[in-house]
Amino acid sequence: KQWYQRRVRGKSQLRCLIDSLQMDQIESLLEYLATWNTNSKHTIVAQNVLFALLSSGHNSSFAENPKLRVHWEALIPYTERHFERLSKLQQQATFLQYTWDRMKLSEL
Repeated sequence: KQWYQRRVRGKSQLRCLIDSLQMDQIESLLEYLATWNTNSKHTIVAQNVLFALLSSGHNSSFAENPKLRVHWEALIPYTERHFERLSKLQQQATFLQYTWDRMKLSEL
């Protein structure tokens, strides 16, 4: 329960921080996100920050800024790759659970 409260508080703090950023800081953040997102060790952090950024009040001004477009486009390939990797992992876990359940039934 305690870890969940810290997680919720951390996400809330992240959103407050992102809401306080200026456009040049958002551009720098997107540049860092594109770099972090290329490494699977950092992708969870990158995706959480990206989600907070897209959920922020700034999202309406993203389309108006051509400098940001380059960074958004850099995020797409690796985000898709991570999504595919996690989808395969979920499918494998589901298959493993199904196989385990069938094995338990056959023991009865």
